[in-house]
Amino acid sequence: MDVSSGRGFVFVSHTGEVHPSGFLPVSAGNVKDRPLTDLYRSSELFTSLREVRNLRGACGNCEFNRLCGGSRSRAHAVHGDLFATDPWCAYEPGTFPHQTELQEVLAECAP
Repeated sequence: MDVSSGRGFVFVSHTGEVHPSGFLPVSAGNVKDRPLTDLYRSSELFTSLREVRNLRGACGNCEFNRLCGGSRSRAHAVHGDLFATDPWCAYEPGTFPHQTELQEVLAECAP
């Protein structure tokens, strides 16, 4: 699995606000009010970011979305939507030349 916004990474600001990334100005809460582990594991923001089915557009259709997930920070900055397509991704879903082998590998990596 990748390490990106909400998936293996957390940013805590100097005021205690917990964000999925230092580049994503959306807060899941404050460590002064709830433990960091609780915010990371069970806040609506973090759990929704870890749910691949929430991704839309090319990211939602991409066969690599469980591994990559795209940049949620860029999607939010450009589209105002955490789950929109990563605007800087040049990959076109479905164009990887070894789809059969890829699906076998991805099945082995399934959580």
